[in-house]
Amino acid sequence: MPRPDTLPAWQQLDAYRHVVGAGRTPSPQFASGEPGWLQVAAGPLRADFSRHRLDARGLELLCELAEQAGVQTRFARMLRGDVVNPTENRAALHTALRGGGGPVTLDGPDLRAEIDAGLAAQARIAGEIRHGEWKLSTRQTVRSVINLGIGGSDLGPALALEALAAQADGPTSRCVSDLDPRALADALAACDPASTLFIVCSKTFGTLETLTNAARARDWLRGAGLPEAQLHRHFVAVTAAPDRAAAWGVPATQCLAFGEWIGGRYSIWSAVSLIVQIACGPQVLLSLHRGAHAIDDHFAEATPAANLPLLMGLLGVWYRNFLGAQAHAVLPYAWPLRTLPAYLQQLEMESLGKRVDIDGKEVAWETGGVLFGASGSHAQHAFMQLLHQGTALLPADIILFDETAAVEPALNANGSAQARVLHAGGQVDAAPGAHGALPGGQPNTLIRAAALDAETLGALLACYEHKVFAQACVWHINPFDQWGVELGKQVAGELAG
Repeated sequence: MPRPDTLPAWQQLDAYRHVVGAGRTPSPQFASGEPGWLQVAAGPLRADFSRHRLDARGLELLCELAEQAGVQTRFARMLRGDVVNPTENRAALHTALRGGGGPVTLDGPDLRAEIDAGLAAQARIAGEIRHGEWKLSTRQTVRSVINLGIGGSDLGPALALEALAAQADGPTSRCVSDLDPRALADALAACDPASTLFIVCSKTFGTLETLTNAARARDWLRGAGLPEAQLHRHFVAVTAAPDRAAAWGVPATQCLAFGEWIGGRYSIWSAVSLIVQIACGPQVLLSLHRGAHAIDDHFAEATPAANLPLLMGLLGVWYRNFLGAQAHAVLPYAWPLRTLPAYLQQLEMESLGKRVDIDGKEVAWETGGVLFGASGSHAQHAFMQLLHQGTALLPADIILFDETAAVEPALNANGSAQARVLHAGGQVDAAPGAHGALPGGQPNTLIRAAALDAETLGALLACYEHKVFAQACVWHINPFDQWGVELGKQVAGELAG
């Protein structure tokens, strides 16, 4: 693929940006007005894109950019199992784990049987634990489950457990990731060793933080006097390196494997979601996958101007490369989604934090920026002042759920108000003069769904995944590797001796 700045649509967008106004100050026709002209639906999600510095001509150019960059052509290559991560010579087949049922090829062989067998093994272990059939070292059943992982082996399960807590009816479940021993100690304080199961999640089964916490967990069980010969009944492994898990002490029958073709930040779709299935049951996991699969189909088939994740990605390129935005805010007005920004930080900043293109040549354009956010109520009392009266251009996503209106109408009212005022500005009556002037001009997307359930969560996560993929295609970078984090690990190992 050619450099993005040589594409005709890129060059036309560079001219078009002068129409809309750069930085924090938009041109008058983009500074205020009633939203409503660009509404897109996908699966359970509805998005209002009309509060952006964009008109019909700008939308047309962005859609042309997506076509010239080959976004949907490259997505088709990803779906069929082509190598899309050239630095590690890997495919990226997380979409295959969440539906379709058709053949999945990787260098020829069909992986569907392997995928189905993995899902069945995950369901078997989760079912045994949920139904009291899994017996621990003292023949007790499992009452507490702790997931030990970090990065993608922690962020996804932790987010899902919080987001879907209202549907949890299984054992008490919690995630621990930090190397600081106080993190695990805090989780263990309310647990009985005789009824606690640990899930050790590590793709390589060599992750320092995870294996250190696993060793601490084993010592905790030993310290409680549990029979040494049966300690393995307190551990399940989820890994792409089952031989290493077996060497550590987890029997093969208690090990769930997943392929090298599942990147860490897409782990939630693999057996890493075991703790979610244990806590919430098989139907919840199926709904999570069903929501994501609906977005997969939408991203592959919808026209660019009606393609929700594609528009999210193209707007990210628009603000980053043409209007000078360096950051993006995500504001879910739902307490169960309070860790969504942290999850998306890994997804976006690890995927798009690249300074060389897919061919190894240094880029001459900006790539990924900073993602930040918090639950909407907290954001309003923390950093929203910067968005309203600061000097930086900071686009935002505001996420609302219709069901909230029946529980606390003020929550959605606040979210809708923030979307309106960020865009149109206004004057605070009680403030003196210019001190109370809010200039507006902050673009935002208002994303709505009927309810925060597993299907909606799956759709939301898939939308952001495909948004990142679209941006990576335009920028001609590899979103599936993360070499930048490896050197620090290497030096830390040398310093630790």
